[in-house]
Amino acid sequence: MDLVALRSLVAAVEQGSISAAAKHLSVTQPAVSQKLAQLEGALGQSLLIRSRRGVVATQAGALVLTHARRVLAELSAMQSGLQVLRGAVSGRLRLTVNVLFGQTIMGPMLTALHQRYPDLHIEMVASDALLDLDRDNVDVAIRSGRMGDCAGFVQRIGWMGGVLIATPTYLDAVGRPSGPDDLARLSYIQYREDPEEAEIALVHGTAPLKARVSPDFSAQHPELLLHAVLGGIGFAKAPRYHVAERIRKGVLEEVLPGYAPAPKPIYILARDHLRGTPNFNALREMVVAHMAQVEGLAREGEPEL
Repeated sequence: MDLVALRSLVAAVEQGSISAAAKHLSVTQPAVSQKLAQLEGALGQSLLIRSRRGVVATQAGALVLTHARRVLAELSAMQSGLQVLRGAVSGRLRLTVNVLFGQTIMGPMLTALHQRYPDLHIEMVASDALLDLDRDNVDVAIRSGRMGDCAGFVQRIGWMGGVLIATPTYLDAVGRPSGPDDLARLSYIQYREDPEEAEIALVHGTAPLKARVSPDFSAQHPELLLHAVLGGIGFAKAPRYHVAERIRKGVLEEVLPGYAPAPKPIYILARDHLRGTPNFNALREMVVAHMAQVEGLAREGEPEL
């Protein structure tokens, strides 16, 4: 069975189109189409329904897709075992992170990782969905707050600090809160990932506390939340690493300095066959080292934010 053809099928279904699959695999669109045609010819079945909207798997295609993912996962496990024997950092890892973390943190880190280990190829899937490592053929996930289900192993590698933010103009208009109990009179912008909140968890020094809030707006994406804050709709919680520069420039203002959202743990999850492998260790060490350089992130073992 042609492994490149199986990868092409998986990519076409996951990416939603032949052109997107080609871009994802860093090959030409005709090359993907040819591999898919060869696979359908070899199996004697139509595997994809093609339309202007993209592609979807047929019943036969869904069956082949399930087995293709399993074959590729087993191949990855075999390669990991061989890497342990060689002690080499090489091959491919499929990594998933949330969109904001991927856009702001992972780019520079992956550049440094490639410079140090040019034979290790990282395929990053930026998604706010908690992808299933086995079902979605993902090797490693980096998550904050919620781990989700994981059939592999999990390590806590650090903490993500948060901050309450608003524009100075908004605070000038409504008045700056005098304490946590005063937050309820301000309009609170809630992020959709959080449960419906009538109160938020804060820390003051090392002391945890709860503060009542009045949700008036719900944002579906971190950038939409930030846009709402910048538009003067109200105040919100945000990762400190995402807004630190705007606070320094005076575009945003920290609400209730000295009080902060409770830090969120940062986890790295991986399939069992990657435990102790050179590839996983190289990725983990680079992520942890890079986190230490980012304002608002702390490595495990350092004081919580």
